[in-house]
Amino acid sequence: MSVNEFLEKAWSDKGPKLVSGFSRPLYHNLVGLLKGRKYDKRAYGGMIRHTEAGMLTEWASQVPAGGVIVEIGCYGGLSTSYLLNGLRKKGGKIYAIDPFNSDLDKQEELTDDCVPLENKPTKSLVEQRLKRNGFDGMFELIEGFSQEAAHNWNPEVKIDFLWIDGNHEQAYRDFKDFEPFLNPGARVAVHDAHPRYGYAAVVEDVKKIFAEGAWADLEHVKSIITGRKVG
Repeated sequence: MSVNEFLEKAWSDKGPKLVSGFSRPLYHNLVGLLKGRKYDKRAYGGMIRHTEAGMLTEWASQVPAGGVIVEIGCYGGLSTSYLLNGLRKKGGKIYAIDPFNSDLDKQEELTDDCVPLENKPTKSLVEQRLKRNGFDGMFELIEGFSQEAAHNWNPEVKIDFLWIDGNHEQAYRDFKDFEPFLNPGARVAVHDAHPRYGYAAVVEDVKKIFAEGAWADLEHVKSIITGRKVG
């Protein structure tokens, strides 16, 4: 199946969206039940579904030993915690990028109006939360915007999993900014990439992302589109 055929199926009424309230395939639901209910969504302020959370843990567990995950859009650390839960046995590290509650004037200027800027979690709050969850030494929180982080990225640090869940108007730009640092076969996953329960701008960016190069292991989980970049 080509990438275009996969996306058309994922986004169509007959695609792998819902069967009596469950995702298709049912494997995703099982992973969601087993691994996607560990952290309190309301307390963290996160907007990922249990099935998505479980699959983030599953995909993180598949990176190579000592692997690196980059998360664009950390917010309160919900998806970060699920990623770290999967990364725990790999001896790897996650770099989570978010402006948190800093430079609110710039955030107001660049906002996609999807996340309220008032009372945003602070970097210190998220750091303490991740440490309480048992992840001390496994993460680095980068306070700032993704473009700045990419510009200052150490090219010797190669990425095995790029999780894009930041500004909904620049998913493609985030991909292009970090693409030079991806390891061969790295996973790329984009949140809110479904016409029904995502954002139109992300959907269009996902078309562009997966139109470039060769991809393997394409999956659709709720509003996530993901695959491994193999060329």
